[in-house]
Amino acid sequence: MPRVAAPPTIEISAASRVDVLPQRPRTSRARKPAPPQDRLTQRKLFFRRVKRSLKPGLWFLVIVSVGIVGYELVRSLPSAPPAPQIAQAAAPVATPSTSPLADFTADLGLRISNVQINGATTTDPALLQQAIGVKPGDPTLGFSLQEIRDRVEQLGPVQSAVVARELPGTLVVNVTERNIFAIWQTTSNGQPKFVLIDKQGNVIANQDAAEAKRREPSLLLLSGEDAPVNANALVTELQAAPAVLSHVAAAQRVDGLRWNLILKNQTVVKLPTENEADAIGQLAALQTSMQLLERPVEVIDLRQEGRLVVKPYPAPTPPAATKQGATQKHG
Repeated sequence: MPRVAAPPTIEISAASRVDVLPQRPRTSRARKPAPPQDRLTQRKLFFRRVKRSLKPGLWFLVIVSVGIVGYELVRSLPSAPPAPQIAQAAAPVATPSTSPLADFTADLGLRISNVQINGATTTDPALLQQAIGVKPGDPTLGFSLQEIRDRVEQLGPVQSAVVARELPGTLVVNVTERNIFAIWQTTSNGQPKFVLIDKQGNVIANQDAAEAKRREPSLLLLSGEDAPVNANALVTELQAAPAVLSHVAAAQRVDGLRWNLILKNQTVVKLPTENEADAIGQLAALQTSMQLLERPVEVIDLRQEGRLVVKPYPAPTPPAATKQGATQKHG
């Protein structure tokens, strides 16, 4: 029987010896189950897609809105106030202005569809529309609010105006007209001319004095070169004496110093140069005590303080005396 050779001996030196650490037994950890995923409904998917598609359009609208606001802020900056002047006989012609932004917004639908005018009762509608210069169909941002206001305020009956733009297509013009204070008789080319004045004595052009008198029968008729600038003081004093004011039809300025009152019965009341209010108060007292203003007298003279002079109408000449005088003349 053959001998089996012994296995060769393997020597391991200390330098090449490797310590083999015992391996820990692996423990399997239980993994958490993944949460179930909710499936989006058709409605949520629809709104999510709509939201994504609207984002570019929203950004575009925001940019356009910021541009419009900036443009309006620049155009609405106050300019130097125009010098005060009496209203012109004709309204200035408005020249429309255009800009790339106005044209762009007009293509988007920003066009004037309505021009709303408030407070203009005596102003000529044609002149007012000419001064505004905006009509339906014009670009909403194609005009200056300041320029419209300046043109409207140059019209005679207009004291002030407020102009506003209401997007998308409405222009609002609020007008405050001058209060008619009196009628002033002046001359033009040697002919009498009647114009209206306000409380400050300014002439209100483009107005019919006869029509104003029909609307307001209590308007006083004034005459004299400086009558308009002195009318407010006189009317204030007369308003303090209603018994006198109700009988006055006109007032005449004499030599730039004093007034003559012409009553409705053609009596002339001569007021003094000074203490005018006291003389009117005295006249009111005489009216209360003896109805002086209703008596058929030609002149009531109050020019001298503390003295009243009443001049009656001349007595009519008797018919016999007139016949006798004519006979003596022929003889």
